[in-house]
Amino acid sequence: MSVYDDLISILFKLPDGRNLEEYFKNILLLASLSSEDLKTGVTFPASGVKKYASYDEVAEDFEADSQVAVEAYAIFNQKNNSQTTSQVKYLIVAEKDENDTVEEALDKAKAVDGKFAKVVTTSRDAADLLDVAHWCQVNDRFCDLVVTNVTSLSSLKTNLNNHAYGIFRTNANEPIASALASTSTCGKFGSKEGSAQFTQLIGISPENYTGEEISDMKAYNVAFYTNVSAVDGGQTSDLGYNWLIGSKMFGGELRQREMIKHYIKKSMGLMSLEFFNKKPMYDETGNNLLLTMAQKRFRSFQEYNLVIPTTSEQIGYELNVVPVRTGANSIMNTDTEAYTAKRFKLYGYYYDAIVGEKVDFTFTVDPSEEEVSQILGGGEV
Repeated sequence: MSVYDDLISILFKLPDGRNLEEYFKNILLLASLSSEDLKTGVTFPASGVKKYASYDEVAEDFEADSQVAVEAYAIFNQKNNSQTTSQVKYLIVAEKDENDTVEEALDKAKAVDGKFAKVVTTSRDAADLLDVAHWCQVNDRFCDLVVTNVTSLSSLKTNLNNHAYGIFRTNANEPIASALASTSTCGKFGSKEGSAQFTQLIGISPENYTGEEISDMKAYNVAFYTNVSAVDGGQTSDLGYNWLIGSKMFGGELRQREMIKHYIKKSMGLMSLEFFNKKPMYDETGNNLLLTMAQKRFRSFQEYNLVIPTTSEQIGYELNVVPVRTGANSIMNTDTEAYTAKRFKLYGYYYDAIVGEKVDFTFTVDPSEEEVSQILGGGEV
């Protein structure tokens, strides 16, 4: 367990300083590489990881027909609904060699460069996809997966895996998951950029499905890309739009809501680190500092359209701190363990920007015992 895990714990009842921009704008591509994939004279790093800022950089290393290049082209050449170019900052290519399991390969990649929120893979094997989805669930990342057999990943629905999103594709080699991952990397997950539903993908052709096939995909929470027209029949596609249909993760939660929760969780985690970096006193002075910093964060969540705005008719969020020593409900009088460990407690609610539903939460800024004396200066309360 990391120091970060000791410093902060957040429980959601529903689903300036350092920032998370690059973390959300980077995509990790897991790939098994062969000599045919790489151009003559190119050697992939011994670490098994290399970061690319453009498709041209990828093309310097990989043959154009390699699956890595195919996926990279889809990633770097998408347009989302409000930008003229993809918002991806870096594509991190991670090699899975023949001796590695999926878990081992992803663990190695994260150890080299963990600054990525999303994972895609060149593999279409159901066992590999299940392993990627499980790793993302355990490691608090998200993955977009190409599904070629709807029932092959049904256990992800049963196990309520809300870190994995599946997109059906008849042609297994087409990079539809990579294209989709590229369209929502900006962090503004409450806005249209963060929605998978109705996304249009560059370089991906729509497919036609029967009513029974669509029913099966919806039953297993698998998305699909098709032309939606107001008129049935041939030669009517120009009367409609090519859309990706499907807004749910395999586990059934809305994709945008899961991304919002994740963004807020990580952002509040950074805030807690900044809070402790100021060496707060464990009293009401420290409490007031925590509340001020948290309020600033939530105002930024409103600017990012993660939380509904506060107007004369509605309140987007409300935050409070539990008193440290003052009153019968203080931490000192109600939670001896938390008081001894010098934990600060913040609680409140917000209304998410997707459906305007109230989300209640408790937020505990919790230094580990071995860190207390360093963070708070070693003094006894």
